[in-house]
Amino acid sequence: MSAEPRLARIAAAIADPTRARVLARLLDGRLHTAGELATHAGVGAATMSAHLKLLVDEGLARVRPQGRHRYFGLADGDVAHALEALLRVADGRDAGAAADLKRWQKPEMRGLRHARSCYGHLAGELGVQWREALLAKGWVRASSDGRYELSDAGREALRDLMPEGFAATGRVLYDCVDWSERRDHFAGPLAVAWLEAMVAKGWLQRMAESRELRLTPPGRLALESSLT
Repeated sequence: MSAEPRLARIAAAIADPTRARVLARLLDGRLHTAGELATHAGVGAATMSAHLKLLVDEGLARVRPQGRHRYFGLADGDVAHALEALLRVADGRDAGAAADLKRWQKPEMRGLRHARSCYGHLAGELGVQWREALLAKGWVRASSDGRYELSDAGREALRDLMPEGFAATGRVLYDCVDWSERRDHFAGPLAVAWLEAMVAKGWLQRMAESRELRLTPPGRLALESSLT
C-alpha cells in the first residue's frame, strides 16, 4: 500500500494551528493533562479533547491514564525528531541564515537558545557544548553503527548523573540536530537520564510554559569542569 495517504493525514494533523501548538508544547518531553494543554493553547476543554483524540489516533501523541487523570505526551522520539526537523525547515524559510541568527539573538529568545529541553534531553548551546565536551574528553565514543557509548572513564566521571541500575547499552545515545544551533546534541534514553539528574540536582531549572532551561549558579560550577 502506498504511504502517501498516511503522510497526508499526518501532515493535516500537524498543520492545524492548535494541534501544532500542542505538539510544540509536548516537545519538552514531559506529560501534560488535557486541561493544561487547553490553557496553553487557549481553547476550551471539549475542543482540546477532540484535538488530542486525533493526535493519539494518528500516532503523534500517547495517553497515559493515572488515577483520575489522563496525561499526554509525544508518541516517541521519531515524532519529536520529525517536529524538530519541521521547525528547522520553518526557520530556514525566513530570509536566510542572517535573519535566523538575528531571530535567536532577540532578548526573548536568548534563554531558549542557551538551554532548552528537546523531548526530555538537553538542547541549545549548552546541549551542543555538552556533547562536544564529552567527545573531546573521551567520556563518550562513537560506535561503528552511528550510536555512542560511554567509555570506562566516562562511566566514572558521570556516575553521579547515572540513575541507579541504568544499563548504558544498546541505542541509548545518538545524535539529534539542534534546532537553533544547526549542530548535533545528544538524544536518547541516556541523554534523558542526564537531564533529569541535572534538574533533580538543581543544576538546571525548568521555566514555566516553556522548554527553556535556566542554568543555576550551582549548575554553572558543577558543569564547568565537564565543559572545559
